[in-house]
Amino acid sequence: LQNALETKRRSPDSDIYVLYRDMRSYGFDEDLYTEATEKGIVFIRYEPEEKPIVEHADGLQVLVKDPVLKKTIRLKPETLVLSSAILPQKDNDILAKLLKVPRTENGFFLEAHMKLRPVDFATDGIFVCGLAHSPKSIQESIAQAGAAAQHASVILSKDVVMSEGIIALVDEDICIGCKACDICPYNAIEYIDRKISLKEFDYCTRKAHVLMALCKGCGKCAGTCPRGAIKMHHFTDEQILTQLTALAHVSAGGK
Repeated sequence: LQNALETKRRSPDSDIYVLYRDMRSYGFDEDLYTEATEKGIVFIRYEPEEKPIVEHADGLQVLVKDPVLKKTIRLKPETLVLSSAILPQKDNDILAKLLKVPRTENGFFLEAHMKLRPVDFATDGIFVCGLAHSPKSIQESIAQAGAAAQHASVILSKDVVMSEGIIALVDEDICIGCKACDICPYNAIEYIDRKISLKEFDYCTRKAHVLMALCKGCGKCAGTCPRGAIKMHHFTDEQILTQLTALAHVSAGGK
């Protein structure tokens, strides 16, 4: 939009066509789109399966299907300008696995919540801002970087960080080390060898162990464990059944 308006300013008599997939002139940038349309700049949206075709037949030609007219338009521009795309880094996948953070389908990093936690990850202590999150303007990148810095300063200003009280607990007497709980999205479960003495024999067996500082109490491991060796602190089967029994008792009028 800015390039089209600048070209129109320098050459008012020029005809400018903008071929686009999505127009993201949100917020105050919508004024640019309004100004462009008022100055006669033509916008043509194309579908992914019908991309514009550039030909060199009797000069430069661009073929594009107009979604309103339902017809293919042939443009003969003097100058063809291609806008550079913003793509995610190729090593984002490696970094995402290292930090245990998710990515979008386009390869950019995905925040914990679009509105409630726009610069946080589900993994505590790691924040996202700028082009790592998505293509955005310099002003947005600066604002998001400031928000990430403020969130990080909250953690750094504390001498002690309190962890959640609702965490998973492993009963090692039942655990068989099958690694079914490896489904943990926060990488809060490790596997350690426990020495067990049985009569005159000593042997080691693998057991799951919960890293309490990393556990978020989501309950995926407890629901996945085939042996029922993992329980949620404050949410054991006995506690939940007791609550249901009390609820049924109250619903029945206390009878």
